[in-house]
Amino acid sequence: AGSRIPVISGVGHETDFTIADFAADVRAPTPSAAAEMAVPDRTELQAALEKLQRRLVAAMEKRVERQRWALAEQQRALRHLAPAVRIATARQRLDDLLLRAGDRLLHRLALQRERLSGLVARLESLSPLATLERGYAIVRHAESGRIVRRVDDVAPGDPLQVRVQDGTFDARVT
Repeated sequence: AGSRIPVISGVGHETDFTIADFAADVRAPTPSAAAEMAVPDRTELQAALEKLQRRLVAAMEKRVERQRWALAEQQRALRHLAPAVRIATARQRLDDLLLRAGDRLLHRLALQRERLSGLVARLESLSPLATLERGYAIVRHAESGRIVRRVDDVAPGDPLQVRVQDGTFDARVT
């Protein structure tokens, strides 16, 4: 009752309700339907991942551009300073700033890459193919290609195509 993780009940092709159905947040008619409810949409995750990647690239480009501008400003200021010592000191300070900025940028990039890798791993773990590897199947109408989600979606004699981990095979509803 207090869990933030939703409970999905998908006992099977039963017409009656089980006690698990009443305790669950959502009731699925079949285990396959329950698996589909539990797995987020790969396209949405991939779109979010691509959006994060675009934002990261834009932020890095903006940061590099600011650093270039800062470098150009420092170079203009140095041209106006005559004494060689002041020039050498300012250049050293600029080098230090650029080194620290570069280090920070690389650190931030590493963190974003790590986050991106985590999202990719999550996306792969939530893939329908990963679900197939756990022993589930995707059943489609052979003629229309529509996924069979409920018993009411088929009738005796309907040709089906069943996809499992290592391939597909045809079946017929009896």
